[in-house]
Amino acid sequence: MARFETSMVLQKFLTRYALKHNAKFTVRRIIDKCYPRIMQHTQKLIARKIDPFQLCPPTIIFWLIVPPFNAIGVSIEGLRRIAIDWRQQLEPNQTVYLDFKLLAFNSPFALTLLVTFALFAITIVDGAYRVVQAIKLESENRLKRFGESIDNFSDVPTALKATIKEFVDEEKSKNTVSSLEPFNLTPRMSVFFPVNDNHTSIGFLTIDFRHVEISVKQSLDPNDTIISLIRFLDLYSPFPLQIAAMLLSLGLFINGKIYELEQEPLSHN
Repeated sequence: MARFETSMVLQKFLTRYALKHNAKFTVRRIIDKCYPRIMQHTQKLIARKIDPFQLCPPTIIFWLIVPPFNAIGVSIEGLRRIAIDWRQQLEPNQTVYLDFKLLAFNSPFALTLLVTFALFAITIVDGAYRVVQAIKLESENRLKRFGESIDNFSDVPTALKATIKEFVDEEKSKNTVSSLEPFNLTPRMSVFFPVNDNHTSIGFLTIDFRHVEISVKQSLDPNDTIISLIRFLDLYSPFPLQIAAMLLSLGLFINGKIYELEQEPLSHN
């Protein structure tokens, strides 16, 4: 592109400006003088549209469940930005939620990384704990079925039946106590990928290492203070795939924020 072709409106405006101020320059001189700056801004606008880093998740949210219908969210919005959200369930099927941003503040870079990796590590620990609990529950069900089948046999000694029943009751009591364990307070990780200028995005919420919910996030005001979350799909993925998706999302988030940090000095030039 050798020359910047101006529109008729721009030419009329520049001509009127030159005649009004009795300037001794022509429209062509103005274009030649402003051409590099115009092209620089045009290049920036085009680069933003085709930049693959725009597809990186802008935020990662860790939800701390507040039974039965609420949750407190710690939203990592940048390398120096943390926000606190409140999520309210609007109907009993856990399909529609309303998210309110309560507080947003700037934090030191080191503190933001500490909070991010600490919450992510607790989420991983929670997922591993749930896998262990699922295996334990399956073994308890098998043991229970075994105890019920033992009762059907008359030739089994009474002492053995009593021992098996006592063991099954003990395992049930352990399961009741486990409902008070601190692992039930561990967070869930939510990642959303932008669709339309960060006001509409599609993301997932990890329930455990297999169960994931796909949701649509829509901003209800220009400042992204009130947000609606609509869950439309539940997926049960293989165990390694869920861990890979979580690690990849965290890596893309950090990569995108580092890229934005590197672009800040260029945007001021």
